[in-house]
Amino acid sequence: MPRSTSLVLVPLAAALALGGCSTTPEPPGGGVTTGPWDSSAARAAVTALPVGYLADFDDCGGLLTYYQANALELVTPYGIGGFGMGRDGSGVAVEDNSGGGDSGGEAAGGDSPVPREHSSTNVQEEGVDEADLVKTDGRIIVTTTGGRVRVVDVDTETVVSEVQMPGRRDQVSPSELLLHGSTLVVLGQEWGSAQPVDGRFLPFGAARTVVMTVDLSDPSSPRTLGSVRIEGSYRSARMVGDTVRMVMVTEPVGVEQTTPRDNSLGAESAAEEANRDLVRSTTIDDWVPHVQVLDADGGVLSTEQLLACDEISRPRDPAGLSTMSVLSFDVASGSPTPTSGSGLVASGDTVYASSDRVVVATSGWDLWRWVGPAVDAIWPTEPVNRTDLHTFDISDPGATTYVASGSVEGHLLSQWALDEQDGVLRVATTTDPPGASQQSESALVMLREEDDELVETGRVDGLGVTEQIRAVRYLSPDLAAVVTFRQTDPLYLVDTSDPAAPVVAGELKIPGYSAYLHPVGEGWLLGVGQDADESTGQTKGLQASLFDIRDLRAPRQTAVLTWPNGYSPVENDHRAFTSWPATGQVFLPLTVWSDVTWDGIDPAESGAFGGVVALDVGDGTLRESGRVPTGPKEQPDWTEGPMRTMVIGEDLWTLGWQGLSRFDLATLEGGWVVDLP
Repeated sequence: MPRSTSLVLVPLAAALALGGCSTTPEPPGGGVTTGPWDSSAARAAVTALPVGYLADFDDCGGLLTYYQANALELVTPYGIGGFGMGRDGSGVAVEDNSGGGDSGGEAAGGDSPVPREHSSTNVQEEGVDEADLVKTDGRIIVTTTGGRVRVVDVDTETVVSEVQMPGRRDQVSPSELLLHGSTLVVLGQEWGSAQPVDGRFLPFGAARTVVMTVDLSDPSSPRTLGSVRIEGSYRSARMVGDTVRMVMVTEPVGVEQTTPRDNSLGAESAAEEANRDLVRSTTIDDWVPHVQVLDADGGVLSTEQLLACDEISRPRDPAGLSTMSVLSFDVASGSPTPTSGSGLVASGDTVYASSDRVVVATSGWDLWRWVGPAVDAIWPTEPVNRTDLHTFDISDPGATTYVASGSVEGHLLSQWALDEQDGVLRVATTTDPPGASQQSESALVMLREEDDELVETGRVDGLGVTEQIRAVRYLSPDLAAVVTFRQTDPLYLVDTSDPAAPVVAGELKIPGYSAYLHPVGEGWLLGVGQDADESTGQTKGLQASLFDIRDLRAPRQTAVLTWPNGYSPVENDHRAFTSWPATGQVFLPLTVWSDVTWDGIDPAESGAFGGVVALDVGDGTLRESGRVPTGPKEQPDWTEGPMRTMVIGEDLWTLGWQGLSRFDLATLEGGWVVDLP
């Protein structure tokens, strides 16, 4: 769906153009400056749109005016927001990387043996791969642990190569991977800290994302295909077919501010006026992100604006100074240089993707920095109890189009709170009470894309009064499962077949809660979370539950397993969960803590454990079939479970911070095989 060109937006666009257009041609890179300051254009730039959520910028002048006018609302004698430092208090921006399917295509390995059947990253949507810290094609395992990209040969259990990231030594580090046939995509971060002169400072920290593509046709000799460096931090990456979609958030890159020379009122007034002048003198290059194309050694081949100014829009309500970008590139081309993109002057921290939509949610915590009276604009006294949602059309592999925006009351648990089908969004939210005498509650809200706005069509309120959402799973277009918790675990089954009238079909209350839900057969649902005291809500350890949901009106818990003092990363990261339907097995990384003092005590006798527990799951059956420690034999007191598990052929592999372990699927015999220091 193209951007709206509705006539109701023309007055705003005209006002912005009056204040921002330059009479001289734009220099390369979009280095546009404003002419004389136009206060009417500035007022328009900080005013909510009367109709709709979306406005385009016809040129860089209008976009620059929008950035400047909103920044002036935040200026104090001590800089934008009044802190005199970066958002995290250190002058460096905080990275927020959030995070399936078989990689497909030609497998890496050249003349190596035929790849074994293998598991893949556990993902939210079938056919939409998610970046992760480990990938396999059945012949090799690629990891990013220890800040290094290592390629491990499955047959020989050895590291056969290491992929070197381009960039400045000791400043770039890999974080996540995608694997498409023999092409590896590495996503990393690069740090830097500029130091302006003349008593000035940068109110926003520096963040860089480095993306490289690597040919692993010969795993022992990786070959760099292409690399780019992008201003900003990436929130998440998805891959659909040959196309990678990245969501980036970039703080203003070149805006400078100053502080008073002393504690006098006159010095404060002078500093505030100086800061306003610094904002008014900025160019478009000080606000928008840029991309550098790198050679194989990290040398810069070109630098240009990441998005054209007419590819960046504003939402209905001004939402800060960050620029959110949804970028695309074709893995099959071998180059990670973005081929299409769409931007929004807003932030975002939660990313959901289907095969034809990317939805980016801006949390109340992030909005909290940007709304409220000018003095309190970065950190208002009251939290913002809403979430903004922005949808992007990715149905065309060669295009990325901003479609619509809207808001829901409350906050989201994670990407699992979102779902999209045929232009209809389902959103599960929890609303915190504004006052101590009021109660939290949750809702499931249905929204539909209508022109450039997400319009509510129906909702279910009153879910888990006094509680918080702990898990969501959209089991089909007509059914959603929502778990809330405070002392007991209500599992709600919500019929969403009618977007105008969703309704709770059934409910079940049990002790504890599920933090992750996974369908394990027609009408059966596995929950992984925490056991809890029914009267106090105090958690007691890891719990796995099997639910019979064949009768939506009367869901039942048919089996439950608990591990006292236990925890699994599955509770917070779905990518740590592995289901292997071929054998009916589920694998959970498990860490069990012990209160026993370890001096002179065998860890096994203390009750502490770090490893994997295997579950046999079937229709109506759930049992533990075995557990194995996954730490190195040389460290018998190792009690931390692994981060990931994988099935390759007849073996279970586990990835910990320092290496890989390998076990026979049937017997769980095996142990530590590869060091990854």
